[in-house]
Amino acid sequence: MRDTADVSPVAGVPPDFFAPRVPRSRRVLRLAAATAAVAGLVAASALAVNVLVNSCGSLRSGLTRVGGECVGVLTDVGAHTFEGLGDVQQKIRQQNEIVRKKSAAENQPYVRVALLSPMTATGKSFMSKAQVRHAVQGAYVAQVRANGSAGTNDPPLIELVLANVGSRQEQWRRVVRELERLAEDENPLVAVIGMGTSIAATRDAARHLAASRSELPMIAGVATADDFRDIEGFVRASPSDSDYVLALKAYLQNRGDLRRGMVVFDESEPDLYVRSLLAAYRRLLKEYLLPYERSFVGAGDPGQRARFLEPIAVSVCTNPQPDMVLYAGRALDLNDFVNTLASRQCFTQKPLTILVGATGLTVSPETAARMAQTRITIVTAASVHPSWFTDDATVPVPKGLAAFVDTFRAARFDDESALLDGYALTHHDAMATAVTAIRLAKRSKLSAADVRGQLLNLNKDVVIPSAGGELSYTTARRADPVGKWVPITVVPAGAATVPKGTPFITG
Repeated sequence: MRDTADVSPVAGVPPDFFAPRVPRSRRVLRLAAATAAVAGLVAASALAVNVLVNSCGSLRSGLTRVGGECVGVLTDVGAHTFEGLGDVQQKIRQQNEIVRKKSAAENQPYVRVALLSPMTATGKSFMSKAQVRHAVQGAYVAQVRANGSAGTNDPPLIELVLANVGSRQEQWRRVVRELERLAEDENPLVAVIGMGTSIAATRDAARHLAASRSELPMIAGVATADDFRDIEGFVRASPSDSDYVLALKAYLQNRGDLRRGMVVFDESEPDLYVRSLLAAYRRLLKEYLLPYERSFVGAGDPGQRARFLEPIAVSVCTNPQPDMVLYAGRALDLNDFVNTLASRQCFTQKPLTILVGATGLTVSPETAARMAQTRITIVTAASVHPSWFTDDATVPVPKGLAAFVDTFRAARFDDESALLDGYALTHHDAMATAVTAIRLAKRSKLSAADVRGQLLNLNKDVVIPSAGGELSYTTARRADPVGKWVPITVVPAGAATVPKGTPFITG
């Protein structure tokens, strides 16, 4: 027998036959809502996958993978490890933990300082892996001294964060925006140190921060180009390119055998360091310069380098032969440059001296040996002298050097040669300058603007615990430090006389 429970008494039709139908528009809306929900889930899943794929280290790192590099601001220094920086990052993380625990236990405030720099290096970088590592080491040593050393551990405590702009500093915009945000935190970011090398990206980042509402002050480590001198809120712990050339000029006044110089410069791409050093040679050493110059293509286009360098080896043997070459190029290209000059035909007839201004210059033992054989000498006006870091210094040393070296050695990085290129010392001094400005501000609730306002108050009456000289800053010299030592170094050692007294001092 048929079940009539679901049949209407009217003509045996289903009971819902006469129920009002759902309007078509409502069905469409329901379908659209369901579709949107599914699409939302898909988008959220895609976003989650994208975050996982493009994040670096743990999700709390705050870094993003761009072009194969992890860029951004690493506030939790242990959340991601940059290649070659694992041990020093762990030391910074431990120091930051000490700062936070001490702040909580003693109700002391703490503030943040960011090291803005490449943290990664490639074949086309302006900083090598070693230079990146040494810069981070120097900043860490200054942080340790600021938080723990007698006489330099006034409040507030200092936390160090790492800001990676990428190997060629191309990601500076996203990183700087994050730094501006951190300036508003409860424990604010109040200074930026490092800034990278003297390239257009560094200048653009500095100009952006100069005009920023955050008013973050900047203390550069190795950005030596004269272009930075008048940027608001910017000072540096290194000499300017003009300072380097003035130190070379003082040296040449005691070298009667060096009278004719040929300028050689890197033309591969706009490079503020090269352009600034070249301009300083032309302006300050014009009485030494021959009426012709030579150029080459440097690290920006390594495939073309040899083709451009070989004609220079011919030029130095053409009358009038230069006594010296004034080199305006990156240290990364210097080994190739020297090896090309070593092949010149006239080396038995005449020695050749290469002059350069650089933070610190190292050449490989093989290159140094070939230089000795082919009568090439490199004379550098630098931020450090290699004998400063030995127990038997052959030249005077700055008063603040010993405390820096002792703390560096206590950190047990197991790489004494890390001090020779000057990146550790200059970034230490940049951090020390930032900390001194922070503590000079003496505000219960400190801001970046308070610290920026103290930069040009760091005069000779204020002691900065710097390692490379008794640094101070004036309105007359703007970004350029007074009191920075600029020693002359010679490679191979002993190939030329080195001034024995106190070296050229900026200011």
